[in-house]
Amino acid sequence: MAESYQLFQYDSCLFCRQVRRFMVAAGLEIPLRNTMTDPAARTELMTGGGRATVPCLRIERDGVVNWLYESIVIIRYLESRPAAH
Repeated sequence: MAESYQLFQYDSCLFCRQVRRFMVAAGLEIPLRNTMTDPAARTELMTGGGRATVPCLRIERDGVVNWLYESIVIIRYLESRPAAH
């Protein structure tokens, strides 16, 4: 089964911007969840990931959800996923 992604972020975050730039360059369309303007997104991030730090990539595969933090780690992960390209 394929993975699905959501990127928890906000517009003025420089590290989030790095991930968004990578997504554009790689042609990836990942839903964005703005934790500054969407209280439900912030709550989901805190509940699921355990902290409000952004960027955070929510990865779901076979009903299992993982939360990946840090811009460079997120970029490297997406680069390594052939299904993400």
